This record gives sequence, C-alpha cells and structure tokens, in this order.
Amino acid sequence: MISIIAQENAKEFLRRARENERVAHAYLFHGPNGSGKEALALLTAQSFFCEARHPKPAPQPATLSLFDEPAPQPAAPQQEGGDLACGVCSACRRVSEMTHPDVRVIFPRAASASEDERTEVLRSLAANPYQRSRPWENPNILIDDIRALKRDLSMTSYEGHGIVALILEAERMKAEAANALLKILEEPPPQTLIMLTANSLAGMLPTIVSRCQPVRLLVLTREQIVAALQQKHGVPPEHAQFIAKLANGSFRRALDLLDEDVDTRRQQAVDFLRMAFRFNKPVEQMDFLNALAQDHDRRELRQLLEFCLLLVRDGYVFKSTSASQKQDASIINTDQERMLSDLVNNLPNFDFPAVINELEFAMECLDRYVQPWLVLVVLLHRIYQLSGSRR
Repeated sequence: MISIIAQENAKEFLRRARENERVAHAYLFHGPNGSGKEALALLTAQSFFCEARHPKPAPQPATLSLFDEPAPQPAAPQQEGGDLACGVCSACRRVSEMTHPDVRVIFPRAASASEDERTEVLRSLAANPYQRSRPWENPNILIDDIRALKRDLSMTSYEGHGIVALILEAERMKAEAANALLKILEEPPPQTLIMLTANSLAGMLPTIVSRCQPVRLLVLTREQIVAALQQKHGVPPEHAQFIAKLANGSFRRALDLLDEDVDTRRQQAVDFLRMAFRFNKPVEQMDFLNALAQDHDRRELRQLLEFCLLLVRDGYVFKSTSASQKQDASIINTDQERMLSDLVNNLPNFDFPAVINELEFAMECLDRYVQPWLVLVVLLHRIYQLSGSRR
C-alpha cells in the first residue's frame, strides 16, 4: 500500500469522486515540495486499476449437476475503511512497483538521458515516491515524451481497463511540450486518466490548469513529519524532532536530512557566516569561497545556504525574545545558543530580515542555475553590508 502522510482532505475528495463515479479525466496535484503529490498520484493510479474495482470473473465449471454444490467464488480484494485502493492485489502491486503495462510516467529529464538513468528514476519512485531521484541539472519535460504519450494513449490498453499517465513536475514544460499536452487534454481518449503534479501553478499554461481538476496538497506540519519519521523509519523521538524542524514542512527534505551529516553541514554554515565579517582578509575569503564552490555541487551549496538561513532566523528569534521566553521560543538550533548570543550581542545592528531575504534570493539564483561562485561572492558581500560591522 502506498502510504500518504496526512492530506486527508485531498484523499477524501478523491474517494468521494470514485464512490460517486465522478472521476475526472485529468487531475492536477499541486502543493509544496515534499507534500506527497507523487505518492497521491500513484495511489490514485492504483485506485484506477484496483481489482476491488475490476474483479476478475471466476472460472465456471464445464458441467454442473443439479445436485452439485456451486464452486466457491473467490472474493475480490476488500478496500478497508473506504481507502482509495486495496494496495495488495496484483494491479495495485504492479502500479507501486512501476511494472504495470498500462501506466506511463513522464518526468523532467535531460535530452541525453540514458535508458539506465530513466530506469533508475522509476526505480527510486517505486522505492519511495517522496524521494524520487533527480539526476539531471535543470531538466525539462521533453516534447518527444509528450508525443510518445499521445501515441500510447491512442492504442488499446494491454489489460482492457484503460491507461493512466503521470506527468511529474508539470511546471517544467516548455511551450512546445505544453501545447502538445494541451491538445491531449482538450480531446482525451476514452478510458484514460491523466495526472499532473506541480509545486506551483504559477509557471504553468493557464489553459492546461483549466482543463484539469485541481487537488491541493498542504504543507506538512512538524508533528506530521515527526510521526512519519518515527513510525515509518524508526527515527528516535529527539532526532525526529530536530529533523522535522529543519525540514520546513517537506518530507522529502526530512528524508534527505537523514542521509546527511547534519552537524558537518551546520558547521559549514557557521563558518560561512563568520567569513562574511572578514572583509579585511580578502585573500582568505577568496580561498574559502573557491574551495566551497569546487568541493560542493549545486544541491549541496543550496543545503548549506538553508542551514545559514535557519541560523539567521534563530538569531532573529533569539534577539526578539526575552530571557524568560527563550525556553519556549521556536529556535531550531537550540544547542547553538552561544553562537546565537555572540551574533546578537556583537552585532547589534545586524539586519536580520534583510539578510534572510538575501539568503532566500541566493537560493533562488542557485535554483535558476546562476554560476555558484558568483552567487556566494555576492551573498557574502551583502551579508557584510547588512551586518552593521565596521571591522
């Protein structure tokens, strides 16, 4: 069974649509990164094919005497508690394992992506839809993949129950691919279900959005992430609390953090912030930045800036909170009180809100594939300017 963390409203909306036989031909799952859009899309695909919905007819005996007992009929899988899919029948298992012949999955990729790379992405999606592999920098959904989907949808399904298409990160479509998809959505073939996922609707063609039934997913709460880490991954309570604070509502981020050396990354963030105040030692600064840019890829640098952002936010909370309230304040790095105290006391004019904005802008630049070294140099200089330091 594909497990969805929270999102009860979205699941109930889909459940009612199925029960009332009002399933749309196209859905658009949208919401923050790590909220479970791809997991919910896969669960909906399971619901489309689930044998509880399409029970196989029992084979009839060749002859049956008037006095013979009728053969027992095998029961279809039961969907407990009104779940979208049983999760255990052959169809459900093959959907979750990415081996169902009538499921098509399209995702952003490099034009030069090898078959092995594409297979690995599907394998990671099957292993954990909250942690799908993304091996390419700045990938897009390719027009060739949309054309191939159009051909597939025009054919008869292998098992006779229709075809399901999943288009992941649909906001990563260029105009040509988006227009090709729009033609499919305008005249959807019978017995098809098309599902798109997107972090935001802002970058999508409005006509595509208007032809899909939107399903909004909410950012996960800290408590929901803690519970999932403990129940599904056996994370000790104290560590789960710390990871959930850092994850900022994203379960994907929480899982990534489990695989990281958090203490090392946080120390690098502390070193980066301290280096901002060493403008009287430009050679040392440049050596530090060169090493940082050379030894870390774009994803790692973004994670470094995320830790910087958390530290600066903690400093802002620390400064804005009275001594009696600090115990209950929402400080994430509670074990770094001395560093936060130094930041507040030694730099009384530090412009916390402006530095937070600069860090967020720098992360945006990395996401847009601006040259990392340039991003770091500009950011370091801006932090120094906003620190109020005269050293």
